[in-house]
Amino acid sequence: MLYALLLAASLDASPSPAASSTPAPSPTSSATPTPKYSFDGAFSGYAATTNPGAMGFANVSNAMLTLTKNTGTIRGTVTVGAYSFPTVGLPLVSATAPGANTNLYGWVPTYSLSYVPNSNVTLSAGQLPSLMGQESGFTWQDINIQRGLVWTAETTFSRGLRLAYVNGKISGTLGYDDGYYSGNSGRALEGLFGWAPTANTNWQFGFTLPGANTPGNVTASVANKREYDFMLTQQYGKLQLLPYVLLVESPASEVRGYTQAESATGLALLANWAFSSAYGLAVRVESFDNASATTDTSLNADLVGFGPGSGATTWTITPTWRPGPFFVRVDFSNVALRNATVSNQTRILGEVGVQF
Repeated sequence: MLYALLLAASLDASPSPAASSTPAPSPTSSATPTPKYSFDGAFSGYAATTNPGAMGFANVSNAMLTLTKNTGTIRGTVTVGAYSFPTVGLPLVSATAPGANTNLYGWVPTYSLSYVPNSNVTLSAGQLPSLMGQESGFTWQDINIQRGLVWTAETTFSRGLRLAYVNGKISGTLGYDDGYYSGNSGRALEGLFGWAPTANTNWQFGFTLPGANTPGNVTASVANKREYDFMLTQQYGKLQLLPYVLLVESPASEVRGYTQAESATGLALLANWAFSSAYGLAVRVESFDNASATTDTSLNADLVGFGPGSGATTWTITPTWRPGPFFVRVDFSNVALRNATVSNQTRILGEVGVQF
């Protein structure tokens, strides 16, 4: 059933890995026919201790069901339920807190209807997951429980159209959508191009290009960010490496009060070692820095999230145990800040749940 979820995600060309102690299966490695329909779920909760911050916090991370039509010329998928986006360096809040988590993208966070005329082409419309980065939004989709800081700068879900093409070693996706969930206030061109020279190597380049005057919203305070993502997925036996580089630039906009163009650079390395089908160890190390000075007063000077001129280095270590459909894992994370308006952070966060 997990593979059916991964297949549904691939219809929307999401580049992100699955949260598993074993490598995600190749689209051509399935020994059984693809089911016409699949019904899948992820239910989990987490508890955390953060310093500085709450010494004990518990919350729902996923309470989600997904229905997918996997075959035929007309396909589709819909996911319903509650969810949380726990992120290193940021406060933890309830899954249903106003202006956060489930209330950002709604109780139906992703849905799409797809036209698949042949094995090479897919045309999708709906609320689609981002093409950017090596991490997805929901905790069950990723090798770490918490999202990284570089993930916070990227799009998460966008509403629009997407055309995907796959032919052997090459793939390409172009989308026209509302970027950082900007609705009618701003449209964006989004794309992802990939080259997989071997079964174990996949190079990808992704981009998001919204309009310069796109206003911010509750999901992104600066929503005119143009982003360029360089990604590699590499498998060495039981080791999976997922490095990527994110370049961010926010153009000047007199309408938005952005007096000058600003930029930031994010570097991240994710790695996962599968000891067996049940045990795994994931690691994420990242660095994310504004190019602005601490004295910069432009309203778009902070693209990292901790003030103009700020930066951060983070690491996260996540051991995982998956007995059958159940999973237990723990994040040990640290965030070291530079020129920031808040303090450094350490956190221990454990998650328990079931996938089917």
